[in-house]
Amino acid sequence: MVSCEECNGECCRYITVTLKDPKDKESWDEVKWMLLHKGVMIYKDLEGEWNVEVRTKCKFLDDDDKCKIYDKRPQVCKDHGTHECEAHEEEFAKVIFKKPKDVDGYLKKIKKKK
Repeated sequence: MVSCEECNGECCRYITVTLKDPKDKESWDEVKWMLLHKGVMIYKDLEGEWNVEVRTKCKFLDDDDKCKIYDKRPQVCKDHGTHECEAHEEEFAKVIFKKPKDVDGYLKKIKKKK
């Protein structure tokens, strides 16, 4: 487990939102469109939920990677405990897309399985 003293603020460098399960050509095209944007990654987590991650630094993270509003931070920040810290580098996803061609490869792979 990572202690607060070891924190490098990695969780303060992105936002993640859930995405509806892509099932048709149109939704897969939207996934590829999102991946054309800098700092975007899409993944299916270990629970089977699709997520869009956008790399963007919190405006309250200082130059030493410490939170400038720690005592007043939002509940979502408080709920993200050190047991979930990205410094662990544990497996977090079943599928990860970083560019549109990753989607094409995945779709070919699942089509072959049918």
